[in-house]
This record gives sequence, C-alpha cells and structure tokens, in this order.
Amino acid sequence: MSPSDSCPPMNAETSPHFSPHATALNVIPSRQNVFLPHSSWTRKWCSCLEDVYSVGTQRAAEASLAIPRPRAQSSGVDSRPLLYPIQEIGAGDGQLPATPPGPESSGDEHLLSLSESVFNLANTVIGVGVLSVPYAFRLCGYSCILITLLVIVVAGQTGIFIGSALVLASRTPHAVGVPSKGRDFAFLAHICFGRKGRALIGAVTSLEIWFALVTFIVMSGTNITLVFPEVSSSIALTVSCLLSVPMMFVPMRIFSYLSLVASLSLVIAGVALVCAALTMQEWANPYNHLGHQALVQWANVPRSVGIIVFCFAGHPCFPVVHESMKDRRDWRCSICISFFLAFLYYGGLGVFGYLVFGEFLEASVTNNIAYLPRARFFRHVSAIAFVVKIQLTAPFLLNAILVSFYAPRAGESEWPWKRVLALLGLTAVTACTAMAFAKDVAVVAAFTGSLFTMTTSVLFPALAHLCLARRFEADKEARRFQFLRHYLVLGFGVTMAISGTTLSVRDFLQRRS
Repeated sequence: MSPSDSCPPMNAETSPHFSPHATALNVIPSRQNVFLPHSSWTRKWCSCLEDVYSVGTQRAAEASLAIPRPRAQSSGVDSRPLLYPIQEIGAGDGQLPATPPGPESSGDEHLLSLSESVFNLANTVIGVGVLSVPYAFRLCGYSCILITLLVIVVAGQTGIFIGSALVLASRTPHAVGVPSKGRDFAFLAHICFGRKGRALIGAVTSLEIWFALVTFIVMSGTNITLVFPEVSSSIALTVSCLLSVPMMFVPMRIFSYLSLVASLSLVIAGVALVCAALTMQEWANPYNHLGHQALVQWANVPRSVGIIVFCFAGHPCFPVVHESMKDRRDWRCSICISFFLAFLYYGGLGVFGYLVFGEFLEASVTNNIAYLPRARFFRHVSAIAFVVKIQLTAPFLLNAILVSFYAPRAGESEWPWKRVLALLGLTAVTACTAMAFAKDVAVVAAFTGSLFTMTTSVLFPALAHLCLARRFEADKEARRFQFLRHYLVLGFGVTMAISGTTLSVRDFLQRRS
C-alpha cells in the first residue's frame, strides 16, 4: 500500500474545521527568533531584514490568528497586525478554485520580499547545531562533506515540498476561513491525515523542540565553563536553564530588538572560532595520521547523518515564511539560496574543524579551543557569543513546548499560578535531563536528528505533499515518475531514521553500562 493510500478523504467527517493556534512556530517565522519591531528607524535602515512583526502577548497572537469576522472591531493591540482579511477561495460548495489564493491583497508592505524570505529561512536553518558538525566529520571522515551535501539536498527538497503542499492545501474547501498565516504544520497534518495525524505531528514536533532545548542547554553550559572554569558543569547548566524562565516574561517588543543580537552573535562566534584555530602552530591534518580512515568510515554514516539533520530542525517554521511572501513563486529560489548558505556554513566549519583538530575533536568544538594557550581572547569571544545566541533562543523553545500542552485560555490571565508552576516544572525537568546527558550531547543530537527531526523535516513534508499531489493528480500513468522524488526522500528518511536511532540508543546504553 502506498503512503498516500492511507490519506483519509477530505470530507466533513474526517477533516472537520481547522482552528489555528498561536505558537512560537507560526507567530515568529524562525525558531531562531529573528524579526524586527515596529519602528520607523528599523524600517528605514533595516528594510532588507523586515519580517513578520510580533504582537505583544500570547492572547493578542491568538486574536491575530482567529478567523476574520465581518465588522470585527479593533482589538486595541498596539502593534502591526500579523494578518489581514482573507479572500474567499470558494463558495463553500466543495468546488476548487482554478488558481491557488495569493497573499492578502491589502498591506503588501507587511509581506516578505525574496531577500527577506532568504534571511528568515537562512536564520532558521543556520544555528548553534554547528557546534557538533565537526564531530560528525570526526566520526565519518572528510566524506562527511558529501553527507552534508546530501542532507542539504534532501532538506531543501522537503522545504520545496512544504511550499507546494501549502498551495495544494489552500485549494481544499477546508482552507476557507483559515488565515494564511494560520496554515502551519498542524494545518497540513489536519488536511492530509485528519485529527490523529495532527495530534501525532504536534507531539513529535514538541518532543523535537524539547530535545533540541536540552541539547542547547548542555552546549550553553559547556561554553559558560569555558569562560568561567571555576564553575562546575552542573551549576552552569542550571543557571543557563533558569535564565530562560524570567526571559519568558520579557515583552516581545523588547525581545524583538535582542533577536538581531542573537543572529549577529552566531556570526561572531564562527569568526572567533576560526581565529582561535589560526593561533595554533600545527594542525592535526588527520589524513597524514589515519590514511583511508580519515576519508570515510561507513559504520558511522547514520550517526553523522543524525547530527547533521539535527541542524535542520526548522522546517516547522517554514509555512509562515511561505505564507508571508509577496510572491510565492519565489519560494523555490529562496529555499535554494538559503540552503546553499547553510552548506557553506556547516560544510566549511565542519571541514575546517576536522582539518585542525582531527581525531581529537570533541562533541562541542568549543571544548577543543579551551586548550589553546594563545587563543584566550578568541576563546572567550566565541564562547560568550554562542551563549548569547542560545540564551536568546531558549525562551522561544521553552514557550513553544509550554503552549503545546498548556496554552493561555481566552478571557483569562496569560500567566495564572498553575501555568507558572507548569513552566517551573518544565524548566526543572529540562535542567535535570540536561545534567543527565551533559556528557552525551553528540548522542542526544544524533538521536534527536535521526528520530524527531527526520520525521518533521524529511518524512512528514514528503508524505504531506505526496498525499495532496495524488489527490489532485488526474494522470495516473505519470505518477510513477512524478513521485520518484518523494519515494527517494522517504526511502532515505526511513533508512536513516531506523539505523540512526538504533545506533544512538545503543551508544547511550553502552556509555551507561
């Protein structure tokens, strides 16, 4: 039975009305929280970075994603609106329109150009996961650059699938009344696989975000100890996790200024890391010592794939960028440019780190520069920059997880005491888990990438697009070749998910035995 045969037919019983909810994935177009506040000087001087603007509170975000109603009065929220009145795409009789709906006709200044879309997508796929990429090269050798290229080709293709799936989903009768920026992963899962599919993809996405948060907290603690060697790893992890709690209460409008600092920090960290390595008198040059093993180690391919796929955990953020574009025909181009930049960043630092440190690479490459006597300044700059990036990203991950199981209720305070306790409980569990896996960050990254990120960034987009494409495809004979890309992507995803997850679990058990 083919994957699309399991897709439920789109009727009122299997696909009831979809109600979007505001989360960190569809209000903020990037898991790395890049967006700009509403101010004249940012629009004048940073127009190339202009993005979907935030609202002040969770309730305001929910209101902005609510289905538009006639004669709706202003909510009184002092912010640029996220959404505008949608155009009706059908008469409700189940007939499909001839062409997919475009962006809302009003307020083109609020939509994203090609350059703005590339900035948001690149900021989503380029993150602190780079700290573990050189370790993936250590596991697999220089051939890991080909693995990186393969993963980027697959992840870029699934990004294109997401855009095409959103266009097809917009043609369904059930898209009527759903604001374009409310069409996220949950919307696609609901349209393709019904309520159970929506619940499943929501659970997997939440687990992926939580494991990513745990990994980032461990990386933050590691970099804190580089700057303050007298601080123990447990204390550094606890402090890093606790700092995320008060930042949850920082107004989004203030955080929007800090978000640019997070992006700049990642650039500074990478440059400082390279400068630190340049202070070494001699590099490892692993091929001179290992020979063929420095080129490829086949047994570790699934592990390296898992670590690299972990870096591309931003696909659940793609729908809101696509739906915010002025011209969605530029989606493929924006994906290609963004993933090419990701290849340069991850591939470049991966090869450089392996060339410099070779078989001595640790799970987080900043640990290696801790032993360089003449790189103290660059070591501190790199570590601090990575900490800043992580600490400004962690609150959004924490919020996305909290909203997934305890969203604010309409008409009530955004932070009742029970929700505050839930936040503290989630923080405590995250901190304890981070301390438990502090020495296994590469294993956690490989496990998360192989199981959860592989599901959300590779398998689900391919399945969703395949499901929708088969529904709208009239030529049965053309399917064999038309859907070859889907089957290749699904084959790669299933194979690497099974093998990578199995090896990660085995590695963890061996470390604990």
